[in-house]
Amino acid sequence: MIMKAFRIVLFLSFICAMDAFFAPSLNAQESLKSNTVTEYNGKKFYIHTVKKKQSLNDIAEIYGVTVFDILSENKDLKKTNPKAGTIIRIPYKEVVVEESLVEEELIEQDTTVYAPEFVPTNFDSERLYKVALMMPLYLEQVNEEFLEEEVSNKQLLAKPFSYLHFYEGFMIAVDSMVSKYDMKIDLKVYDVDQDTNKVIAALNDTCLAKMDVIVGPFHLKPFERVNAFANENEIMIVNPMTLREDLVVGNKFMVKVKPSFTSQMEWLEKVIADKYTDNNIFVFTMDSSNMDYARMIEEIALRNIKEFSYVPNSHIKKIIKKQHDALKNEEVEFDSTKYQSDNISFDVSMIYEFPDDTTNLKNMVMVYDYSIDSLNKIKNTASAFRNNLVIVYGDDKVFATEMINKLNIFSKDHPLTLIALPDWSKHDRLFNENLLKLSTIVFDDDYTDYGKYHVGKFICKFRDEYGTEPKDMAYHGFNIGWYFLNALINYGDDINTAIESYDIPLLNTRYSFQRKSELDGCENTYWNIYQYNNHQKNLLHPQLRIEN
Repeated sequence: MIMKAFRIVLFLSFICAMDAFFAPSLNAQESLKSNTVTEYNGKKFYIHTVKKKQSLNDIAEIYGVTVFDILSENKDLKKTNPKAGTIIRIPYKEVVVEESLVEEELIEQDTTVYAPEFVPTNFDSERLYKVALMMPLYLEQVNEEFLEEEVSNKQLLAKPFSYLHFYEGFMIAVDSMVSKYDMKIDLKVYDVDQDTNKVIAALNDTCLAKMDVIVGPFHLKPFERVNAFANENEIMIVNPMTLREDLVVGNKFMVKVKPSFTSQMEWLEKVIADKYTDNNIFVFTMDSSNMDYARMIEEIALRNIKEFSYVPNSHIKKIIKKQHDALKNEEVEFDSTKYQSDNISFDVSMIYEFPDDTTNLKNMVMVYDYSIDSLNKIKNTASAFRNNLVIVYGDDKVFATEMINKLNIFSKDHPLTLIALPDWSKHDRLFNENLLKLSTIVFDDDYTDYGKYHVGKFICKFRDEYGTEPKDMAYHGFNIGWYFLNALINYGDDINTAIESYDIPLLNTRYSFQRKSELDGCENTYWNIYQYNNHQKNLLHPQLRIEN
């Protein structure tokens, strides 16, 4: 790694350990990847033969795609752990250069910057910028005996490697800033986990009080201690992981990167107001413990839906005919004079007489506790004539799976869209055909588009440096490093007052920081919102008329 005009204070044992561990990793990845590329229905694919004990998650990581990408192109693939010997198609991802992001001459010259081009305006080239990275490395567990063992899935999950990808992504950002701008960085890395003694040792280091920015710690208790220290010494401190909104209260120097439930609700309101004002809206919570969240969603829905929707009689006639034919096939009698839906009775003869007239339907917002009500309560209230918006709050994977399956069956007679809250994106194995059928909308704090030029460039650099594919934490580490180092060279000592208006492109998200009051810190309020449609995930932001 290039370290021009750059000093890193880091335990040598950690550096050696990482090199030793990842030495065989590149060969292992390359040996598993197929070199066979074919074309099917106008698309290019790798042809992969599933190895023994190989899951779709493993395969997706090898090829730099998602499980959803694989399932979308292999309709007959029902399991996430396919049998050894199964042949599957893997989407062939080509890195596409977007001229809007990168000028041609920069593509040829730039070998170190892995986010869209950005030129600092107030950069002090002589200044030494001091940054502390406090994260759980568990160095005491990395020893010769540990590293000599055969690499296994169990070992990969060991504590010393839990946050390794974050560190590696962060270091690529550091290296990029040094190489591109000749930025002088004094980076000090502290091994801080939940051990109180490690936190105390870090706080006793006199260097810490001289930092421009502190990133971490990752765990709550040590972070609270360092947060108080940063506030006292007026040092910006960045929390990479917490969802808790209360941590920014009382420390105007704290910056929280993960967006909260409150900001998610603000984005939800934008989605409803823009696309779903003519819907019946049904809010489901997993159980009574989440009912307060469901009521908040109910209030948002009531503020934004229209009181009535207007449906052309011709459309109603079409729906009635469809259901009449279905009943006829089942040899069930159908009253051809009247039809009831949405708690409104229609005289079919009048609909035929005035096909272009409109029918006035009242919109409803209903809240249900799934543990008590299941889906039974919406059978008589969901509309057969227009779309129904179903908002489900609850992150439990079993609950999410059950809701998806039941809603898919229900949607055969009732058109609906599913909004999954708060974060179903973490359940990678849920991304199946049913999500497409339900036009599911999901919130995520990042969204990686592997077709983007700079994402591809980052992946190539990560492979070269570390011999493996970057995981989500690697992108997270890079984004934080890239954003705050760029903020430092732009604003220097004024970084804390300027952070709310500062916005630069990142790999797979953006940061939009807001401060609750003059005495409080800043929180990122930006969510990536995407919808499953046409066998892919599509970001909704370009279609939203309301800007954040």
